[in-house]
Amino acid sequence: MNNIARHKVFISYYHADDQYYKNYLINLKEYDGYNRQSIFEDYSVHENEIDDTGLTSEQIRRIIRDDYIKEATVLILLCGCNTKKRKHIDWEIHAAMYNSEYNPKMGILVINLPSTNQYIRAGEDKEKPLISNGTNWVHLDTRQEYENAYPYMPSRIIDNFIKGVPITVVDWSTIENDSSKLKTLIHYAYERRKTNQYDHSAPLRRNNS
Repeated sequence: MNNIARHKVFISYYHADDQYYKNYLINLKEYDGYNRQSIFEDYSVHENEIDDTGLTSEQIRRIIRDDYIKEATVLILLCGCNTKKRKHIDWEIHAAMYNSEYNPKMGILVINLPSTNQYIRAGEDKEKPLISNGTNWVHLDTRQEYENAYPYMPSRIIDNFIKGVPITVVDWSTIENDSSKLKTLIHYAYERRKTNQYDHSAPLRRNNS
């Protein structure tokens, strides 16, 4: 695992529900030959959610991408039962999908949390053995099929599934005790960050639900 570079990761998650999982990820370690170190560089922020009162969508985009996410190259989305309802998560996903003046778009990796009780995975061929060796992979086409398969997935991610944009989805149980798999999946997301043609055309959420 040490021959894979450590990448700058921003973790997008709903703080009230899923702080445990974020803490768990940033404490995953590997041995670099001399010391134990985190498997990625944590570029997440610890401030409270942004007050968007009076801000335009363009101002929100700039603040999120250039002040919060900054130099991160991969976004990990922790997908729980209430993730898709939170406006700040939609902002973070959007910010990861476009090139700002100072920071380019990012790779995206989705981790389904146990609370969702959903086990639908997605990945490119080289990732499938990492995600699940026993899965019969199926092809989805319509938005309704994707929403049925991923009832807790933020709509902006589903927008991109429909367009065929490669965004990997893996179960928490798959990476929980295998930091090597997680580091490899982060690396694959990093590799395709420049070639992914994201659809980020949907308006930003302005309210939680």
